[in-house]
Amino acid sequence: MPKNSITSLELAAIVNELQFLTRGKVSQVYHQDKKELMFQLHAQGQGKQFLKIIPGKYLCLTKKKDAPLKPSSYCMQLRKYISNSTINKIYQHHADRVIVFDLEKAVKFKLIIELYSKGNLILIGDDNIIIAALHRQKFRDREVRVGETYKFPESSLNWEDINEKDLFSILKKSEKKNLATAIAIEFGLGGLYAEETCKLSNVDKAKLPVEITKEEAGEIVKTIKQFLEQIKTPEGYIYDEQITPFPLMEEKETQKVSTYSAALDTLNPFKTVSPYESKINTIKRMVAAQEKAIRKQEKSIELNTKKGETVYENYAPLQKMLDVVNSLIREEKEWKEIESELKKVKKIKKIDLKIKKIIIDL
Repeated sequence: MPKNSITSLELAAIVNELQFLTRGKVSQVYHQDKKELMFQLHAQGQGKQFLKIIPGKYLCLTKKKDAPLKPSSYCMQLRKYISNSTINKIYQHHADRVIVFDLEKAVKFKLIIELYSKGNLILIGDDNIIIAALHRQKFRDREVRVGETYKFPESSLNWEDINEKDLFSILKKSEKKNLATAIAIEFGLGGLYAEETCKLSNVDKAKLPVEITKEEAGEIVKTIKQFLEQIKTPEGYIYDEQITPFPLMEEKETQKVSTYSAALDTLNPFKTVSPYESKINTIKRMVAAQEKAIRKQEKSIELNTKKGETVYENYAPLQKMLDVVNSLIREEKEWKEIESELKKVKKIKKIDLKIKKIIIDL
């Protein structure tokens, strides 16, 4: 399965699932093969829990514990400071792929898990000084190193708090090639959920961001709010290519599980995929997409054929009605007068003077 990391929206779903751990304890820390970290936790009223963390990729609850014989030096550092600590709070930093555990023992700590790039796990004290870091990293605007003051990465726009006015303004200024790309990058939703947003909002994903209307911006904000409601109690939807915390429109899941964590736990992020297998999967995806497009086109042809046949069957009365409208326009009648004349025709369902549209019941 190609998926091996999560978006900020998916991380928000995981954070909601982990809230039952608040006021629980960190019992033990394991570091497996210098790739995966495992936290053994104790949740109030629910007993032992295992939290698996794959730096730079994802984290999830798991039932599989594979403790290494010899802990790493980093693992020993974490054990020294946070073993038997209380979990006071678990939250996502803004709408970034960063999750924070507020811990308390004799003093307070923060364990910060960064899930972008190669990832990192950073332990800081109450003074924000870095006590331990899985990786030493240097960025343009900050450095992650023991002894340095920790700075959160620069945040992208917070899609959780976006409103219609701000979204409309940002998209109007966007220079991205299409609306889906703008939503994916400007708001950090990622490609999958940007396209899903456009589908559910009934907005063309291929249109230029500057072409968006206020009404469309409002629909997009409504859809994002729907996502927020759905991830309050997420479930696991497993597809051929994706794992999501709620169902995707126009897609059928291969499996559904009770939690998003359980779905993520089916992944094998360290599995090596043959380049041939990768190419085969790419071709399969292309074929599936083309077949889906063909089915959609066939439905469109069928619908338009029915429309054409209906118009043809009613050609004479429709032509007569059109002749009446054209005649009244030539006589320079006002549209209100035209509306009054047309209302005499029983088949007319609605007349919209704003857009000069007549809806006829056939």
